Amino acid sequence: MSAQLTYKPLQCFVSAVTVLALVGVCIAPMTFAAITSPTINPLAIVTDNGRHLIVSGPMVCTESETVELRVQVTQRATEAVAEGRTRLTCTGAPQHWDVDAAIQGNETFREGSATAVAFGRTTTRGAPTDAHQWVVNITLAGE
Repeated sequence: MSAQLTYKPLQCFVSAVTVLALVGVCIAPMTFAAITSPTINPLAIVTDNGRHLIVSGPMVCTESETVELRVQVTQRATEAVAEGRTRLTCTGAPQHWDVDAAIQGNETFREGSATAVAFGRTTTRGAPTDAHQWVVNITLAGE
């Protein structure tokens, strides 16, 4: 009688451990997917008479993922806003990215201070794995 009482809870325990292990194997790759060390270079280039900016920076993201970067730059002095995007395949090593941001509206950029906001989203086979946003005060310079 005693052997039957301990066998049933042991069987439930083994089943629960097996299920948890399988869930852990499925979730673990998503847990470690990430964008790390993202930043925006402190200097961006004004081109096309203030209608475009070249914004760049380094980042690291998990190997074999795809990252889509969206960058928006605003300049209070001119009220100019520019947006651009790029897509990279992550290597797991530091990578350099460049975005050609075009003005949104009629205001143009000039040399001076501005603010850049970047939003990065990584995916694996179309499924999102991480999202990260960062803000940097930058300086705009002519070509």
